[in-house]
Amino acid sequence: MHFRKIIVLAFLLFSAHFSIFSQKNLHIKELFGNELSAALESDLSEKGFSPIRQALSPTGQDNFAYNILLNFEGQEADEVIFCFMQEDFFSNEKAIFDFLYFLKNQNHKCTATVLFSALDKSEYESENSIRGSQVFASSMDDTDSCSAIIINLNPDEDTAIYTGGKKNTSPLWLTRKVTENFFDSKINFSFENRLSAIYRLGIVQGQKRLSYFFENKIPALELNFKNSEDLFCLKKFADSYDSKGSEEWDKHYLYVNRGSLFKPLFIDERTIIISCLSVGILTILLLCIFSFLGEFGERHKYEFIRSSYMIPFTIGLSFLSLILGQHAVGFFSSFFQLNPIIQYGIKIVFSMSFLSLLFTVQGLLKLSLTAFMYGYILLVVAIFNIFLFSSRDLTLFVIFAAEYILIYLSRGAKSLPSLSVFFILMMLPFAPYGFIIIRSAEEAELTKTVFTTAGGNLILSLAIFPFQVTWLRMLVFLNVRAGLKGYTLRRMILNAIFSTIAILAFIFAVIFAISHFIYKPEIRAAQRIETKIERDERFTLSAKLTKDEFQGMATHHIRILSDEDALRYSIVLKGSENAHSIYDSIYNYTITTDSKGNDSYSFVIPDYPPRKITIDYAAPAKTKAEIEVTAFYKSDKPNTLRIEKRDLKVE
Repeated sequence: MHFRKIIVLAFLLFSAHFSIFSQKNLHIKELFGNELSAALESDLSEKGFSPIRQALSPTGQDNFAYNILLNFEGQEADEVIFCFMQEDFFSNEKAIFDFLYFLKNQNHKCTATVLFSALDKSEYESENSIRGSQVFASSMDDTDSCSAIIINLNPDEDTAIYTGGKKNTSPLWLTRKVTENFFDSKINFSFENRLSAIYRLGIVQGQKRLSYFFENKIPALELNFKNSEDLFCLKKFADSYDSKGSEEWDKHYLYVNRGSLFKPLFIDERTIIISCLSVGILTILLLCIFSFLGEFGERHKYEFIRSSYMIPFTIGLSFLSLILGQHAVGFFSSFFQLNPIIQYGIKIVFSMSFLSLLFTVQGLLKLSLTAFMYGYILLVVAIFNIFLFSSRDLTLFVIFAAEYILIYLSRGAKSLPSLSVFFILMMLPFAPYGFIIIRSAEEAELTKTVFTTAGGNLILSLAIFPFQVTWLRMLVFLNVRAGLKGYTLRRMILNAIFSTIAILAFIFAVIFAISHFIYKPEIRAAQRIETKIERDERFTLSAKLTKDEFQGMATHHIRILSDEDALRYSIVLKGSENAHSIYDSIYNYTITTDSKGNDSYSFVIPDYPPRKITIDYAAPAKTKAEIEVTAFYKSDKPNTLRIEKRDLKVE
């Protein structure tokens, strides 16, 4: 009986302890903004660390969230920065502290800085959002001997390495160190952003936090850990880190996964350049010498001399067809709402139709080129494309070199079916790029490339020219076969027209299928968690304006008070008479000018502000303006924010 009472008492004590522990963790997870930063700072201090604050908005009078830094001095000046998000801390506290104690207790070669960034996870994105990673990266003065490892602890996504940011990618030396470290630690990971060119060219934006460091010339790489216990692999990285090789920012490289038995292989910039030069030399030999050797070479030489003018002429026609196709897209878009993929389809199909029509006219005028001449034009443009697009990004050499090889092999095609197979094979090197662009690029960016400049259309015409010429070669084969069967010229032209219609219909059907099954802008919208805004006045927000005048100047005080915790305050000053009406302010602000020349000033305020804040700014005493104060609050509805607005007048 006594033993049973002891068991019951122990069970009750355990239940009470578990309940208190659970409530504590639940409370921690619900912290935001300044409260979250303060709780994290307190926890670090209790564990024997010396956290350093970095203000996101150093006003000196309002309490906002702030970055927290830990510095661990090393033997040398080389610095590696490990960037965590504050929102990830309390749910992965054990693994993070284990890593921090390792940095604290070991004598490392390099200096290590740990950043716990504030407000990097936001429930509502806007242009004026302040992000802790961005503030920290922009505050770095000496970036010559430092690099950053950006860490996400998301159990809903697989462990992965990300190298692509906005118009830049991670350097090879840092990427190689991290991937080999993962391999040696036997951690399964996926290498994202393999097709790095689309990030450097700005077609796809990539990782935001990574982009902040790239913008400030800091070598960086982003990781996601599905299991926070895998953080142990960074111990070896920190212990062996040095910046040797960091002076070479080789970002044009290719990643090759060789399975679990061999380390990943990287093809560097030097190897790609040597390959490009080798292909160029070999191609010059093939085009200028071997194409005109022997009995057939003499015949081909005569054809080339007679028809060489058709090379620039055909390219010019391709360029013209895209210009006309762009106008056709504009015409249809004025009547129908078309997504960028359908717009591209119309532009390409119109271009192909235009060239097919000219081919028919050439047939009527007996000016048609031979299959050899079309093949020769194809090789000339293919090799030109290798150098043209490789000059934009070296890694594009691989796909255009693969296309060139397929084009060269297609010279031996003796039938329409075999040429059709090569036509499809030529698309394969571009398929991965096309898939990622269609799935990841923003709709506005895709639309810009449809309605592009003359230079943009020239680049596009060169890119698709091999496919257009291959199509014309297919029409030549149709005519040759019809001639062997004794068809009249009229029958041959009709065959070409009907074949063109059938093939173009198939191409457009494929594009239509892509636009409906692959192009999914709503998926990107869901990933961004598109937030609905609803106005719901509950009179929890009040705003008041006062000013102090002195000798033609006035200090304005915007006092905001909310009865509830807001996600964000938006304060916009509109209708200013003077382009320089704000002389100074304790808050940063952005200026936009509308079509009428009126300025709008938007104050930049961190998310999760205190309920009461005061914004002071200096302006001429006689300036008239309107101030729009908006508070964003969480709503009971999912992915929805409610707002309250107050309007103030400056007189």
